[in-house]
Amino acid sequence: MISIRDVALDAAEPVALKGLTGAQVAAFQRDGFLFMQKLFTPDEIGLLQNLIQADAAIREHAVGVIDSSGAPAELFGWSGKSDDLLGAFVRIARLVESAQDLLDSQAVYHWHSKLSFKRPGSEGRWDWHQDYGSWYEEGCLRPEMLTAMVAVDPCFIENGCVQFVRGSNRLGRIEHGPLGQSHGADPDVVTRALDQLDLVACELEPGDVVFFHGNTLHASGPNRSTVPRTVLHVSYNTERNRPSDPLLIHEYQPLEMLPDDALTSGGFAARIDRDALAVRLELRRRQNIGEVYGYQVDRDIGRS
Repeated sequence: MISIRDVALDAAEPVALKGLTGAQVAAFQRDGFLFMQKLFTPDEIGLLQNLIQADAAIREHAVGVIDSSGAPAELFGWSGKSDDLLGAFVRIARLVESAQDLLDSQAVYHWHSKLSFKRPGSEGRWDWHQDYGSWYEEGCLRPEMLTAMVAVDPCFIENGCVQFVRGSNRLGRIEHGPLGQSHGADPDVVTRALDQLDLVACELEPGDVVFFHGNTLHASGPNRSTVPRTVLHVSYNTERNRPSDPLLIHEYQPLEMLPDDALTSGGFAARIDRDALAVRLELRRRQNIGEVYGYQVDRDIGRS
């Protein structure tokens, strides 16, 4: 296993796009991910840390996604627009423009986002999977999708950092199916990929960001440390790739980008947008979605 900090970019630096260089885009296409150190400042991450600690809505509506062994991995997920700090992170220019650069300069919109928590000593894992394994089933024809993973806490192997199979984005979409009490990528294909490709640990500090392709195989282990592990996942889809008959929670909405200083100057309250939350809950009820993104869940985990 190697650390993401040891994955070097190519030496050449072609002309920059909106925010990234051609070398960064090439590295993303080659490896399936792009590491950007300290993309957010301590003050910006501090706002997010404070929100997570202070807002009861996050704890109330968090769910435990059941892994293959039956243990829950905790998350708070949302989609669409919201007039709060979480919604601002989704629309901040440095994430949106980077996503567009990495997706062939295509306009993007918000697919969904998740705060993923691993409390000290928690056993919940994420089994090997491609995000596009689920997103294809939700109507997206092309793998023109990625996630920006923002480190809120320090992330390292012992507290369950995300791990990638380097270059697995070039394997195409892998079949996904049941894995114990969960579901994930075909284990035989995963084994072959791990035999031939590098395993990369996302060892991150708060404010670091990793963009990863929708077809990049990834997983994470339990938190065997005394340090919490929290990451923010913001997922984008290209506008031309939006489903023709989407789930209500994935209905297309144009993305209104915010300037990069908006997190500290925009005056976003340290609370969840209750109106937007109520709309999302009603959409889930109307569509009778009993699971979260195809996973079984324990809906009481956030109330413990």
